[in-house]
Amino acid sequence: MLNYHNCLTDKEKTIVSCWKYDGEYAIYNLPPQDKQKKEQKGIYNPDNQYNYYAFYDGDAFVGYINLIERQNKFSVGIAVAPDKCGRGYGTQMLNICTEIAKDINPSKPLGLQVRCWNTRAIRCYTKAGFKIIGEKYTMVTPSGEAEFYRMVKNI
Repeated sequence: MLNYHNCLTDKEKTIVSCWKYDGEYAIYNLPPQDKQKKEQKGIYNPDNQYNYYAFYDGDAFVGYINLIERQNKFSVGIAVAPDKCGRGYGTQMLNICTEIAKDINPSKPLGLQVRCWNTRAIRCYTKAGFKIIGEKYTMVTPSGEAEFYRMVKNI
């Protein structure tokens, strides 16, 4: 069973900023830590500091979730350490995230966006109870245009 805590520590932010994903997953690599700090973006956005939850398997930091309550849903972002991907941590983290969201407001569903080509993530999200809703759509991201699906989980 994973354990977690609210807010990313400075040490965790440093670790996350150094994560490097390979191949097509490299688009998930964060900008350099100094740039995030200077621009107060990403994991250094002060408006979102209490929306992050860090997850551990024993002493090993395995990833984090960003859970933001919106008007009609919770928006979820998730990141698993590159060397921990494909081991079921994402599904466990999302299941715990569901419980956190229920405690905050049980009437709102969880929603997320996923790139259409990312079958590994889609499989993870589906195992955690998310379903694709609607058709794929195009969105402009920092790495260019990409096609996404919306996925939702009712809690």
